[in-house]
Amino acid sequence: MAGTLLSASSGLSLAADTAWPPALSNAARQAVVPPEAVSMLVLPVQGGPERLAIHADTSRSVASVMKLFTTGTALQTLGPAYTWKTEIGLGGPLTTSGVLKGPVYIKGSGDPALVLERVQLLLARWRAAGLHDIRGDIVLDRSVFQVPEYNAAAFDGQALKPYNAGPDALLLNHRALTLRLRPDDARPKQVRISMEPPLRDMQLLNRTLLTNSPVCGDWREALTLSLAPKPAATTGRRTWIIEVKGPYPRACQEKDWPLLWTGDDDNDYADRLITSTWAQLGGHLGGQVRSGDWPTDQASWMSWVSPPLASVVYDINKFSNNVMARQLFLSLAADPGPATLERARAIVSQHVQTQTRDSSGHSPCDADGLVLDNGSGLSRQERTTPRCMGQWLRALWASPVMPELLGSLPIAGLDGTAKRLNGAAGKVHVKTGSLDGVAALAGVADGESGQRYVVVGVVNGPAAETARPLLDALLSWAVHDRAP
Repeated sequence: MAGTLLSASSGLSLAADTAWPPALSNAARQAVVPPEAVSMLVLPVQGGPERLAIHADTSRSVASVMKLFTTGTALQTLGPAYTWKTEIGLGGPLTTSGVLKGPVYIKGSGDPALVLERVQLLLARWRAAGLHDIRGDIVLDRSVFQVPEYNAAAFDGQALKPYNAGPDALLLNHRALTLRLRPDDARPKQVRISMEPPLRDMQLLNRTLLTNSPVCGDWREALTLSLAPKPAATTGRRTWIIEVKGPYPRACQEKDWPLLWTGDDDNDYADRLITSTWAQLGGHLGGQVRSGDWPTDQASWMSWVSPPLASVVYDINKFSNNVMARQLFLSLAADPGPATLERARAIVSQHVQTQTRDSSGHSPCDADGLVLDNGSGLSRQERTTPRCMGQWLRALWASPVMPELLGSLPIAGLDGTAKRLNGAAGKVHVKTGSLDGVAALAGVADGESGQRYVVVGVVNGPAAETARPLLDALLSWAVHDRAP
């Protein structure tokens, strides 16, 4: 039954599948959100008639909520205990004095969790196994992923934002570089800036000034950050200069400024990180760090095993990690490899459609019901309908991996990206998504009656900037299901 609960004086027209509850129509009016920009769906997780359906079959951008297709498919097909293995091979004899007369090969598997601490531990294990002096190169094999050339600035022009890191079969520390600022206790009016990790051939110029402002505010807006290569030879690794200048309020205390570092080419970050870390561990490298293939007859000397998939999914969903989601999306197509975006899209689409088919063979995720790009939601091409998302969450609820998936979702009002959703604090596990012109959420709500519901809410268009109160009200309405 179609209906309208917005007053004629509001200037908002409404045409929807079911009537808007008064609480939601009031929230939409107060937030000045036009109903035609809104899709909502509330239905019991274990089947039965839907409780609310507003434009539920309209295909919309849902931003990071798309991660539920990637993580859910991975949990169901790979299994929560799945791990990635990074293989290490020695291309020559290792002497008793720790000298390797040949190269070290590293074959990436797409591990999304090779963060700084794990890279450091991996290289420390080389030293513990007796390797000290590498007389050849360190050769990086990334062949398990076949991806087109990547432009970190292509999505939003923010090439230095860490979330814009592209996929890489041997992604080390997400190519991240963090500047840490804090007042210098030893020098008045000075700011101390450190860099993590310390990368080889990088110079930091600190031209900041500590101010006594009692308000921290948007401290990054007041600072100027510039990156420039130092004039050097036309070949080999160049020295880069990072300059930070401007005022820094004492009220900010310690702050981190995370950056995405790509440098001169795709191999630049790995080169600088590996060489600097190896040197810190007391190792010697006679050659260079370069890309290459793992020889067909090369034996594995050592394997690095990632945390289990369940842990990776937790990080992706709880903190909306786009970089890890891209890695996982391609990993779904890595066996047999090489993995391509086209194959990953086909695998996820087919799996979701199969899981959401009804007795007549129809899935709301067919055709335009689910459009995939990179699996993270950080895309203007990815779209879905609330009904597709709702039926997918129903399928996940009924599957053996439901506990892992549910545990990975932020809890409304308490943690992760849902911390600011207070309308149903502690009673909804929900994935949120936001881009310019997009505000969305999807998850599972515990109703006061004891019924559990799948809840999906999406707003597209300019009104998305002010739509959070409406989506918060949707969660509250879903939970308070005893009300008439």
